[in-house]
Amino acid sequence: MKRFALDADQTDAILELKIYRLARLEILIIREELEDKRKRARQIGSLLKDEASRWKMVRNELEEISSKYGDKRRTSIVSDSGEPEYSADDFIVEEDNVVIVSRDGWVKRQKDVKDLSTTRLREGDAVLAAFAGSTRATCTFFSNFGVAYTCRFIDVPASTGYGEPIQSLFKLKDGEKGVAALSLDPRASGTIKPKKEGDAAPVHAAAVTSDGYALRFGLEPLVEPSTRAGRRYARPSGEAEVVGVARVTGREVLIAATAEGRGLLCKADEVNYLAGPGRGVILIKLGEEDRVLGFIASGGDRDLLTVETSRGAEQTISTGKYEVTGRGGKGRELLQRGQFTRILWPTPDAPPPFTNGA
Repeated sequence: MKRFALDADQTDAILELKIYRLARLEILIIREELEDKRKRARQIGSLLKDEASRWKMVRNELEEISSKYGDKRRTSIVSDSGEPEYSADDFIVEEDNVVIVSRDGWVKRQKDVKDLSTTRLREGDAVLAAFAGSTRATCTFFSNFGVAYTCRFIDVPASTGYGEPIQSLFKLKDGEKGVAALSLDPRASGTIKPKKEGDAAPVHAAAVTSDGYALRFGLEPLVEPSTRAGRRYARPSGEAEVVGVARVTGREVLIAATAEGRGLLCKADEVNYLAGPGRGVILIKLGEEDRVLGFIASGGDRDLLTVETSRGAEQTISTGKYEVTGRGGKGRELLQRGQFTRILWPTPDAPPPFTNGA
């Protein structure tokens, strides 16, 4: 009003004109949009009433898409035969672990172990076995009753403490205990499948019982996880029980010691290889009060079987010290006075890590 010397009425007239033009512009836009909607509605209505027109439109659109995206298919179409199948292994994170088994029947799994002498054990207990393998692989535990219990590495409780009793994994009978354990990971066990049925596998196992019998048997039937009741690998007679199981190739020497101070060294391949669980053959003839305390499968002069005498002394038996004879005899008198009371088992070495995937 000051700039153009306008009065109030003139100013109101100018402002109302501007607002009207703006409002009129919005009305035109809305009307145009409404007309477009009505036109599109008429087109859709016509298509709904005319099937031929609909298919013509579909064809035109497909031709347009084919022309625009008509390159060669980059994916393959595979028919689905049904629901995908998953095994228990598919849900296991694969990594290498170490399983430690104690002589009192405690078991645990750890990521790695560098020194078994520092592993936690209950008072008076000792390490029976320690072995490595993949969490998807299996391991087997051999009992003195001739039963083998197999589970996956991942099923063994992970612990940095004492572990868990092996009875938490399997159903052991009264008086049953572990005498050996092995990894069945192919990288650790080697070739346990025989070239043909009935033959001894390149790698298998030997077992000796307290009544002086021995047998060799295959490990392949033990690879798959067992039930809680396990699988038989030997059938000791009467009150006899298995005193040990060792992984062998057949080229080793079996060294056994008895309570009456006798010992026997014979080639492992002299012991029969059994296709199924059995008693085996005579390894050493025993007196009425005698029994086998334990054995090792020796691969050389440095492998020692150490025994404790009734006088508290220690005595070693090896191929470098005594002659290897045949099986089935009374063995050699190793102690003139007293008896052997027990086998002194050394702490096993920690299993080395697998290298280059092997």
